[in-house]
Amino acid sequence: MNVQLSNEVCEIAAPRITVAEYLTARGIPTEWRYASPFGRVAAEAYRTIYQREPTCAFLVINGRFRRVAAYRPNEVHVLAAAWGIYPRTATLPVLAA
Repeated sequence: MNVQLSNEVCEIAAPRITVAEYLTARGIPTEWRYASPFGRVAAEAYRTIYQREPTCAFLVINGRFRRVAAYRPNEVHVLAAAWGIYPRTATLPVLAA
């Protein structure tokens, strides 16, 4: 049986990217103390661009489940914009993207 999924279904099923994963990919350690403020800047940028809240995921942080924003692969530009806006990352060299 050959099933063809629509683009909309593929978009919904696409894996989400959290701020922690994005920062790790950019060379920032997972325990970076400014990850949460960076995430708030990213969420605000998302709200400004899309006029809605970013989707959520749950991660275990310090032994507790925490709700965090999660972005689709086609929304990673929001995280890149936050990288340039947030003062603690705007001056860092680009290590990886």
